[in-house]
Amino acid sequence: MRFITFAHPPDLPKGWGKIYAGRVAGLTAQTTHKRRALFFKKHGSWKALKGWLSRVSSNKCWYCEAKSERAPLDVDHFRPKLAITVDGKKLVVGSGYYWIAYDWWNFRLSCQRCNRPEGDDSGTVRGKANEFPLEDERTRCRVPGGSLEAEASRFLDPCNETDCALLAHGIDGEVKPAAKDGTWDFQRADYTIKKLGFNAFNTPESRKRSWNTLDILIRHAGNHQDVIRCIEQHLSIEQEYWSFFRSAIGTHRDKPWVDALL
Repeated sequence: MRFITFAHPPDLPKGWGKIYAGRVAGLTAQTTHKRRALFFKKHGSWKALKGWLSRVSSNKCWYCEAKSERAPLDVDHFRPKLAITVDGKKLVVGSGYYWIAYDWWNFRLSCQRCNRPEGDDSGTVRGKANEFPLEDERTRCRVPGGSLEAEASRFLDPCNETDCALLAHGIDGEVKPAAKDGTWDFQRADYTIKKLGFNAFNTPESRKRSWNTLDILIRHAGNHQDVIRCIEQHLSIEQEYWSFFRSAIGTHRDKPWVDALL
């Protein structure tokens, strides 16, 4: 997971302001959950931002950094728009954060594996879907105008730089919590890793295979221009699984020429 940042004000696609105003006005007129669901089905206009969201991350999933293996990409609502589940159980009270359904800052670009429910080889269901658990359910914002800032999400947010730092990457290809076991930060990282399936669907094996080849080049070809170009490619923020490769390449910091590239 790499930190996603925007210019302020963001350079939104031309025409989005008009689309946003019209959709919010239409949504405000829908007074029941059923009518809102129908409105969203007919007016899923957040997809108009999909290309823009993709360019921000070099066409990578904002959560796992996949480009192709776990793609294609969806527009995820970080705070679900119509329904909320906590550990797979739908909340009895509340109908989602419908009032921010068209707010660009609530969108995250997600591969389908991170976003949609899917069972892995063990039968465990992965995927964010409508999950949005909080540290303290009493702080949940249930009405327009309420305080979203009071909520402490269990999910790590790629738009929060501190959250991104809570994930560590091993040369075995697995993503691990960077915080101490037993802490809230550890719980958040562990939950995000498991729920989004960062280490499922043979993803660690794929990362490890790619790293093994690069590792051999570093060890045996050494400070060669072709090797340097290859490392620079993997250190580019546009690289799939950039966070992993940066961490793995960092295991060779004892070599001055590698350290100079980091």
